[in-house]
Amino acid sequence: MKNLTCLLLVFLFAASCVKDRKTTWDTEMLAPIVKSKLMVSDLLKSDYIITNPDSSLKLVYSSDLFSVNTDSFVEIPDSTFEVGASLQTLELPSDTIEYRITMGEIAQSVGGFLGPFILANHGGTINNVFGETETQVDGRIIDISMSDLFDELILDSGIAEIVLINETPFEIKNVNFELSNKPQPGGAQLIDHFFTLIPAEAQTSESFILTDDTVKSELEAFLDQITVAIPGGSIEVDTNEAIVAQVIVRNLKPRQATAIWPDQNVIDETRVIPFGNNVDVDFKDASIREGEIYFQIHSSLEDSIYLTYEVSNVVHPITGLSFKIDTILPPAPPNGLSTLSKTYPLNGYHFDFNGNGYLTPGDDAFALSDDTINTYVTHLTAKIQYTGLKKTLSIDDTVFVQAQVKDLKPAFARGYLRNKKVNAGPSSINFNLFNKIKSGEINLEDVNFEIEIDNGIGASAEARFTRISGINNNNSNRVDLSFNSGNELMQINAASYNGENNRTTHSHSTKLLTTTNSNIDAFVENFPNILEYDLEVELNYGESQPAISEILDPDNPPNFIHYEDDIRASFNMEIPLSLIADTLVLVDTLDFNLTNETGNEVESGKFKLLVDNGFPLDAITSIYFLDDTELIVDSLWSNKTIARGQVNGTGQVSSSTRTVINFEIPKEKMDVIKLATKIYVVAGFHTFDLLNPSQEFYKIYNHYSFDVKLVGDFTYQFSN
Repeated sequence: MKNLTCLLLVFLFAASCVKDRKTTWDTEMLAPIVKSKLMVSDLLKSDYIITNPDSSLKLVYSSDLFSVNTDSFVEIPDSTFEVGASLQTLELPSDTIEYRITMGEIAQSVGGFLGPFILANHGGTINNVFGETETQVDGRIIDISMSDLFDELILDSGIAEIVLINETPFEIKNVNFELSNKPQPGGAQLIDHFFTLIPAEAQTSESFILTDDTVKSELEAFLDQITVAIPGGSIEVDTNEAIVAQVIVRNLKPRQATAIWPDQNVIDETRVIPFGNNVDVDFKDASIREGEIYFQIHSSLEDSIYLTYEVSNVVHPITGLSFKIDTILPPAPPNGLSTLSKTYPLNGYHFDFNGNGYLTPGDDAFALSDDTINTYVTHLTAKIQYTGLKKTLSIDDTVFVQAQVKDLKPAFARGYLRNKKVNAGPSSINFNLFNKIKSGEINLEDVNFEIEIDNGIGASAEARFTRISGINNNNSNRVDLSFNSGNELMQINAASYNGENNRTTHSHSTKLLTTTNSNIDAFVENFPNILEYDLEVELNYGESQPAISEILDPDNPPNFIHYEDDIRASFNMEIPLSLIADTLVLVDTLDFNLTNETGNEVESGKFKLLVDNGFPLDAITSIYFLDDTELIVDSLWSNKTIARGQVNGTGQVSSSTRTVINFEIPKEKMDVIKLATKIYVVAGFHTFDLLNPSQEFYKIYNHYSFDVKLVGDFTYQFSN
């Protein structure tokens, strides 16, 4: 405290050295250059000084130490959804081709009397008195055109089903069925099958797997060696009844195709996306203040791709609708890629991290029963649409989609922050309370140093102070703040929850460092102007992991954050101005000018320093003269002591003590001093040797002052 008093005195002296430029001087006459009266309030900022009831003073200083924002505690990791597909998942539509050979056509092939007899009795009944008769029917070539569907297929796989339906009262025997591409380059046979018997009014079928076949749009089917068995006896005749040949193609999966493609999904994928195993926070939900979804698609298909991407757990706060992207990727150029990438902001969206829990919205027990944490659900469809145009697609064509939820920063979040640890530091702050003190020592009678933490986060914590150091830049001396065992820990209370849309009620926790539980006195007596610190904050220290039902509780979440409510630490220092000082050095720099406004110049003379010291501190002073570049050009110094004020029996100064210091200035020295534009005043204050066992602490009172007057007794040279 006494050291601070010394500092006050030095500042008073330095500030008093302001020249009164309007003073006029006569030859051989005393002329005042500087005159001032400094109080304690002139030495330090007035908001640092508090007057006690007994008029003694104390120094109160407060400064921010560090702050940790919510982004340091709540980091939502990026997550990625990726899926690819090729034409192996595509299909062409099924189709059926039908050909009929009527009873009338069969009758025309029957020789003799029976054939015309059948034709003549259409709609009636005949009696075949000739008994069962077999006849050969000429083969049929059936032209099949599928050009309205495709030009050519190179099949990876597919199924062709041949169905022979016998509507007639005749048995059909020994039918050879062939299906081929029409004769042309590549007109290969696709199917060759022999049907031995098709009973009257019955049907038969056979399915064939097509693999690695090339199918042209123009096909032909050949029905050969058709034997018709006409029974004897009564026959109902309907010449419109027929032998029906059906060719059904289905499940066509091409390796390559030039075709008209129907509506179909290339990708249809629903997936639960976790944030990963290394997430150190259990999230229930969050309101997003910043964040985005990065969406990119690559396709080699020469057709447009219609994409819909939905994140079911991300809901717009106004519409209540899930986040959804609908976009179209244009066709790829031949042998090239079509690419689209776009970023979609999530600012303002509400993000539930409850997985499939979005299917049962609400906060009641039933609605929460299927909720999880740290997961969300995406649904992606990528499809081609029917256009009526033929497009060439290949099994080598692919579609790749990547969606990345990234850079999420919450405005609000609920859940459990686990034992998240955050380091504050190593870092430093400027400490300007002792900036005017250049050297010396003080011994403070008492110091109270309070660390205060304002916590806006809904989680209790423990702070561990690894290091707090004070550095005096003038002498590079460092003092580390030491604590009694266990005193380096500080418990921090949690903020109070006021709902999702309201800021938290902050908690305030303090730790008081005194001379009994730390070396705070030595720390302050080092006159630090830089504070270095390093500490760790651990959330939920000593608390057990809550159950999932507790984490999901919307009304009483275990932890929560609001972006505007962070953790801030400050320190408050209170020092009663009661101190002992030794060689406490204070400095100040003042403007200086000896040029006479009338043009008359000072040749030689005396400087006289008059000090009325109203403080209980002795002082020694020196004056340095500086030029425009702030280089020292000359100096005045004296080892004469500026005596302290008179101290009464109560320890207060009852009256000031005047000290006069004379400086003789010859012409040569005066010529140098006249070059100066500033003076640098150095004052060293002390009570007595700090090692003296009879030392006494002195209080500083608000009426103490340090009066300084610098006068000149000059010889002038007048201009003509």
